[in-house]
Amino acid sequence: MNSEEIKEKFYSRLSSNNRFDLLLPASSGVYSFIKDREGLIIAANQLTYERCGCRSESEVIGKTDFDFFPKDMAEKYVKDDLRVMETGTPIINMPELAPNKEGVIQCYITNKMPLYDNGGEIIGIAGTTTSVEYFHDALKPYLTIAPTIEFIKENYRETISIPELAEMVGLKIRKFENLFKEIFQITPQTYIIKMRIHDACQKLTTTDMSIADIATSVGFYDHSTFTRQFNKHMEIKPVKYRKKYRS
Repeated sequence: MNSEEIKEKFYSRLSSNNRFDLLLPASSGVYSFIKDREGLIIAANQLTYERCGCRSESEVIGKTDFDFFPKDMAEKYVKDDLRVMETGTPIINMPELAPNKEGVIQCYITNKMPLYDNGGEIIGIAGTTTSVEYFHDALKPYLTIAPTIEFIKENYRETISIPELAEMVGLKIRKFENLFKEIFQITPQTYIIKMRIHDACQKLTTTDMSIADIATSVGFYDHSTFTRQFNKHMEIKPVKYRKKYRS
């Protein structure tokens, strides 16, 4: 089945009650996509397929997030998709980390909603995601702490002091922590840990480094601390993750 056949087969099942217009704000810089129940990409606009490193929409149709994104991020995207399809509840204005087309991790705002067929069954999801640079007005709090995000991105492997981050942007510690959590839904310390775990995921699947060496290279104190945090955030132990996703 070629890309056009995959696309037409899915579209033929769509109900006219699906409100795609609700996902497409008038602002520029919106990445849009549609996936079916199996996570196969059914449609993608130019920004989306270019971010995936493709030259046309046909190159992404029939593929999944695992074909284009780091494993830890793809798992997170799929988990969110499944939640929308299982509950029927849309995800609206969710901040999340994602790579741009150069592979640089940035913050995006994501929306996802279920798609129904003529019989009322959920057969997929439609979504949009937008870089925060297009949400300057809505994300003024983010701009306040942006210097700390850049600092974390460059230094997450080292010991980072939360008081120093707060001082960097001229905020009291409590105010900084509250503002950070308001924006990202997680604490600054958890954000740092997630950056370290993302780095570890890449090393687990692309290198022969030992678990202990990976732990210290990404900034964890020791093997046991790394394993505990990895299992907490990824819901799988590092050894099993490597075995599952190693090419």
